[in-house]
Amino acid sequence: MDYENNTNVAPATSSLILEERHDSELFRVYALILDGITDHLLLPGKKLTESELCRQMVCSRNTVRGALSLLAHDKIVDLQPNRGAFVHVPDLKEMKDVFNTRIEMESMILSLLIDMPDLEMRLQPLYAMIEQEGAASESGDRVGWNRLSNAFHVELARLLGNNVLFEIMNTLCARSSLIVAVSDPLRKEKRNIDSNSHHEHREILDLLLAGKRNRVTKVIRRHLGACMERLEQKLEM
Repeated sequence: MDYENNTNVAPATSSLILEERHDSELFRVYALILDGITDHLLLPGKKLTESELCRQMVCSRNTVRGALSLLAHDKIVDLQPNRGAFVHVPDLKEMKDVFNTRIEMESMILSLLIDMPDLEMRLQPLYAMIEQEGAASESGDRVGWNRLSNAFHVELARLLGNNVLFEIMNTLCARSSLIVAVSDPLRKEKRNIDSNSHHEHREILDLLLAGKRNRVTKVIRRHLGACMERLEQKLEM
């Protein structure tokens, strides 16, 4: 697998991490593995062999071990004694915990955003992102669509300027992508995407601009709740 060959213009999970963490060899390797997992190139349960990662990423074994340790802290990788590292396999309880946490946190985020000054200007990049998401959905670009769908939620948190909240949301969305990989693995080939997420994302932005606090909270709860329900049905099959 060529971890460096990524021509997709949609923002990778690692690109959303705060920039002060970017300038190191450890981060480079961490980011490549993280993006391979959240893009569903490395599927849940796959063994991550240190020697193979070193060869693919042209780095030392210590760097790979450090990256895997960070990913284990983020619940993206499991480190098993005497067995090695594996891509984490979320279960049904974890899925519910992740999405219920997102529902509460994103409801709070939207409630805070609605009172921000210059909100219309701040939301313009997200409207552009929604256009990209719709195009990815229509063209069957599942990796691009998945990236943009997650990035929408993370970028909403970024607008508040709270770095702790922003990093938590990025981790939660990465874990959400891993949950999706368990129930419906994305493939690199094009296929139809049955999703109205970009329409629902546009509705969320429109309601924010209209100052509809209660309504936008109901929409985000419905949006994430429906996603959780679909995943629950697939995980129980």
